[in-house]
Amino acid sequence: MRKRRFWVCLLALGISSVSVQLAMIREVMSSFGGNELVIGVVLGMWLLFTGLGSALGVPLAKRERPERTLFLGHLLIAVLPFVQIAAIRALPLLWVRGQMLGLPSAIGGSAIVLIPYCLVGGAMIPLAGSLLQGKEVTSKVYVVDTIGDIGGGLLFSLVLVYLFSHWDSLLVLGFLNLFAALTMLSYKVLPVVCLLGLGMLVARPFNVTSLSWRFPGQEIILNKNTPFAQLTISRTGRQLNVLQDAIPLFSTGDLDMETVAHLPLCQVREGAKVLLIAGGVFGTLEEISRHNPQRIDYVELDPAILDLDRLIHSSLAHPFVHVHVGDGRLFIKKTSRQYDTVIIDLPDPENAQLNRFYTQEFFDEARSILTRGGVLSFTLLGSENYLEEKGLALNRSVYTALKRVFKHVLVFPGTTHYYLASNAPLNRNISGVLAEREIATRRLVDYELPTMADPFRMDMLSRLLSEKEVLSNTDLSPMAFGHLIDLWMKKSGSPKTVLYVIVIAILGFAVLACRKDHLRFTIATSGYAGMAFELSLLLLFQVIYGYVYLRICFFITLYMIGAALGAFVSGKLKKSAAWQMLACDASLILFATLACVAALVGTHLKGDISLLVMQYVTIPGLLFVVAFAAGCQFAAVSRLSRGIGAEITGRLYVSDLAGAACGTILTGLVFLPKMGIIGVLISVMVLKGLSLALNTLLVLKRT
Repeated sequence: MRKRRFWVCLLALGISSVSVQLAMIREVMSSFGGNELVIGVVLGMWLLFTGLGSALGVPLAKRERPERTLFLGHLLIAVLPFVQIAAIRALPLLWVRGQMLGLPSAIGGSAIVLIPYCLVGGAMIPLAGSLLQGKEVTSKVYVVDTIGDIGGGLLFSLVLVYLFSHWDSLLVLGFLNLFAALTMLSYKVLPVVCLLGLGMLVARPFNVTSLSWRFPGQEIILNKNTPFAQLTISRTGRQLNVLQDAIPLFSTGDLDMETVAHLPLCQVREGAKVLLIAGGVFGTLEEISRHNPQRIDYVELDPAILDLDRLIHSSLAHPFVHVHVGDGRLFIKKTSRQYDTVIIDLPDPENAQLNRFYTQEFFDEARSILTRGGVLSFTLLGSENYLEEKGLALNRSVYTALKRVFKHVLVFPGTTHYYLASNAPLNRNISGVLAEREIATRRLVDYELPTMADPFRMDMLSRLLSEKEVLSNTDLSPMAFGHLIDLWMKKSGSPKTVLYVIVIAILGFAVLACRKDHLRFTIATSGYAGMAFELSLLLLFQVIYGYVYLRICFFITLYMIGAALGAFVSGKLKKSAAWQMLACDASLILFATLACVAALVGTHLKGDISLLVMQYVTIPGLLFVVAFAAGCQFAAVSRLSRGIGAEITGRLYVSDLAGAACGTILTGLVFLPKMGIIGVLISVMVLKGLSLALNTLLVLKRT
């Protein structure tokens, strides 16, 4: 009976924890904007407080009848996510409307919301372990918990995100935990469970009410959950607004698409072949069509955005428009067509995914599909008169990358900078070409061009961008992304001391979690290594092959499978636990070295066979063996540790989660934006080198 309860408890907990974590990250992004800084902070706090919960669960596990505590725990796990999601949506009501929420707001708000769930979920891990007896308890907890995590990742990413809203997804998870709670005690508690389930169903209409808190004063017409974001259409008077994760994408009456379309198309002949990446349904396609293009290939990542076309312009009905659903950079890698113009209508490099479209490697790929004299165009944040330090650094890193690929670069200044690049000379006389083609604009010619095309302003901006030698923005060193994070922190009034405090707090927690115990230090460094590897290799895959959502989900699941299998195999090996611990340390150093080689080689691959090997063998293979080594080491260290099963489980989970929290915060917020993938992998080598040296010395002393 206890063994069955152990399996039900941990499987339900693992499935719920991962699914709720993904849902909450997306909800926080919708309130605070979606960049890696916010995501990293939320994920880091999740791991931190779950680790604290595991520590609190150790004394609870020593009590008799842990089933009673687990029963209450599952009830809380079922109900708390609804309180969390409502609280996250209510956070914008606490600040001035339109205010840019900074890092302190994100940290304070999300911490208050996440702490209860994380503490309860973390405490239930050693509690579940107390249902079993024997030396292999910790290994079994690790394996079963990881299996639950695998199930949760697959359930949310492949089913819930497509079929249900976040609120309805939490209903599914809530009923799963009510069932788990029911198995912890006798059926005498059935009325309580049924009453709670009925209350969850009755509260379902509250989903729409809570959504309205995020958009005060607006009528919500559509809120759709997609694999990539939450898509919302709202109405303010006669104006329609389209928002993705609460970031405005388009409003009716917006005329920015005139500049996006006409500047590059005035550089080439009429009847051009155009590649447009993103933004087309919001009016850019309509403006391009006024130049009588021969063909437009329009690439959009999220198919839900294409569905908006019928509500706005019906641009996709043009016979010369060919729609492709997928990643724009991956399309460029695979296409055999040549284009006169490639237009990138994407936001600034606010995250690692978007940064891929502003790197030297991407510019080189775009040049390869341009005709002789073809033009690449994109936008970056700018300023009418004064470009402050961080914004200038961002523009310089991209400008440097562009100049290394194209002979001619033209930048039109303004609140947004419009970049044109070509190997043929570029024309500044935009209004003359528009007049010749009899194209009238509502804003561009009369209001924007006189200032944008002023020779003095253009030459001054060109001198500013080129007067200082800076590092080029590249795939492996995303300098532009790092500068934009710094700029976001400055604009939102987020002092860097806040970030430093977070880093110090996470490091302090990790030190406390493994103080005076080399075994816990080993597990903490492996937790760091696992998260650093996962983020680095997934970013490498994304850089090379694009944002292929289901494949990335597959790789994350593959990592979990490798960890569970490593923990299982550890107990079957004839080698001693100490030997396994040392071998895993050495293996992780070797894998970090191989990953550096894969990163340096992978970004320059062009042959079909080598690309296939990297995609299906090298990157997933590295993820699997890293996870296998981390899982194997966790199980081996659990056998070397002293104490009862629940104590060992609690201590090692605290160390593992503390290390993983460090890996998330340091990798996502510091190392990747500032040092790139190679810098992250070098940090893994250093930490695991220290672990290997310490463990080797201690093992030699004992022998």
